[in-house]
Amino acid sequence: MKKILLSLLALAGYVTASAQITDVVSATLITGDKTQVFYGYSSFATAVDSAEQTGSTIVLSPGAFSSPGTVQKSVKVYGAGFQPDTLTGLSETRVLGKLTIKSSDEFTPNDVHLEGIYFTDPMYLAGTPIISGTEVVKCRFGTFNQGAPSDNTIIRQCYCTGGVYGESQVGTGFVISNCWLPRVSSFETGSDVLVANCVITHDDCVYSAALYRNNLITSNYYGGGYRSGSLGAGSTCYNNVGWQGCIENNQNNTYANNYYASTWGSDWANIFADGQGNLDYTDAAGKPRNWELKEPTVYVGTDGNPCGPTGGIYPWNPIPTLPRIIETSVDTKAEPGKLKVNIKAEARPME
Repeated sequence: MKKILLSLLALAGYVTASAQITDVVSATLITGDKTQVFYGYSSFATAVDSAEQTGSTIVLSPGAFSSPGTVQKSVKVYGAGFQPDTLTGLSETRVLGKLTIKSSDEFTPNDVHLEGIYFTDPMYLAGTPIISGTEVVKCRFGTFNQGAPSDNTIIRQCYCTGGVYGESQVGTGFVISNCWLPRVSSFETGSDVLVANCVITHDDCVYSAALYRNNLITSNYYGGGYRSGSLGAGSTCYNNVGWQGCIENNQNNTYANNYYASTWGSDWANIFADGQGNLDYTDAAGKPRNWELKEPTVYVGTDGNPCGPTGGIYPWNPIPTLPRIIETSVDTKAEPGKLKVNIKAEARPME
C-alpha cells in the first residue's frame, strides 16, 4: 500500500513539475501518510531539513536544485533521471554542489537511497562509525569518495565520470555493477569489493584489488605505450573482455575464462552492435549508447548473460523506477471551474 501511495505522489510530482531546468522545481516529502511539497531551487535542502531521522522519502521533480550539503538522516531520494528522457521530453533532475552522507556518534544514516539524479559535484561518505546500506542507483556523478568505513554499499546503473575511491577506508560488501566508470581506487586492505558488468575506461593505472567479473575493460595507453598492471594486484578476474596484460597484472591476479583482445579501435568496433570503436559513453551524435554486444552469445559472463552493462542482475537502464508519463491531455469539454486532465503513465516497481 505504501508503494502505491508513493507511486501516486511521485506521479503527481511529475504532473505539477515542468520538464525544463529553468522552470520552478519541487521536492515532495513523504513520511508515513503525511506529505509536504516544497518549491524552488533550495527545496531539496528544505525537504531534507524537514525529514524525519528515519523513514522519510523525497521525490524530486525534473530541474535544478541546490545540494542539501551534509545528510545525517536515513532518507530515500528519487529524481526524474540523470539525463533527459527522449520519450517524454522531461529534463534530468540535477543537484548542484557536493553531497555528503555523514555518520557521527549521535546518529549514523544507514540505508540511504539515491536514485535518478545528476550530481554535478562529488559525493562523499564521511565520519567515523561504519555507514551501512548506502545505495546510489541510476545516477550520474563525478566521483564517489568513501571517506568513512562502509558496509553493503551499492552503486549500480550509474554514469560515473571520475571514479570510485575507497579513500584508504575499508569497504565490505561494496558492489559496483552495470556502471560506466574510469577507475576503482584506494580501498584499504581487507576491503571486499565486487566490480561486475561495468565499462571500465582505464584513464590511469591506479586500481584497487577486487573481484572483477563480466566487465568490458579498455587497454591502457599510457606514456606512448600499453601498460599492464591496471587492475589491482591480488584481484580475481573472471569473464572480462579486455587486454590480457591489464587483467592478469603480470600474473599477480587470479584469472579464468577472460576474453583477451587488444581492445582498441577495430576490436571494439567488432564487439559492439553499434560498431563504435571505443568505450565513449555517447555515440558520434552525442546520444547515450545502449552497450549492446554484436555477439552476446560469444562474450558471456559468469551468470550466462552477456558481458558488460546489458548483462547481470540489473541490465543497463538509466530510467528511474518512478512512474513515467507517456502522454497527457486536457479535456476541452471539462465543466467550468474544473480542469480534467488525462494521464497515461508507464508504471515500474519501486526497488
